[in-house]
Amino acid sequence: MAKGWYLSMHDKISNEIKTLPNILSLSRIFIIPFMIVLFEIIRYTPPSEIGTLELISFIGAVLFGIGGLTDFFDGYFARKYQGTTTLGKLLDPISDKLLIATAMIMLVSINRLHAWIVVLIIGREFAVTGLRALSASSGLIIPASLEGKYKMNFQIAAVFGLLVHYTYFDVNFQRVGTLFVWVALFVTLWSGAKYFINFSKTLKTEV
Repeated sequence: MAKGWYLSMHDKISNEIKTLPNILSLSRIFIIPFMIVLFEIIRYTPPSEIGTLELISFIGAVLFGIGGLTDFFDGYFARKYQGTTTLGKLLDPISDKLLIATAMIMLVSINRLHAWIVVLIIGREFAVTGLRALSASSGLIIPASLEGKYKMNFQIAAVFGLLVHYTYFDVNFQRVGTLFVWVALFVTLWSGAKYFINFSKTLKTEV
């Protein structure tokens, strides 16, 4: 019986992995090791080699940008072709958080982002994830806030700007990225606070 259940689950997961939205979600996870390598190259490249730093930073930004685009398209295809799967519901948010968290942590290592900002953003993700697990186990449905939907977009814009870092077409991308960081931080913390407020309200109505 146990073997039959295992084979059934194995077949189900294998079939779900092959769907386009899930392939796109997995691609974000596969991007992460390549980004880490690029960050390490930046870390150990002397400041005098500005051409190399600009090139590697640009490649890293493009790679991250591709990852950000897959986040849009996996949701788009899942909705359009009704391809939402159980595995996809797990993979999508995990791949998002892994990509963003990795990029932000590595940006701290090359002095393009303050560590305390990353701690607050990642801490918010842990807190909300824990609350979601608690609400799900209690059978409570907490409505998603509009700010939570924008959070990821602002984070992607912030990281992209900080990755480019240098000035192109008279645009200082480090400054642009830093501006988006402050917006992303505010929206991230505010959406997290709203999630706790909604949880409290839902809990009171249930009681």
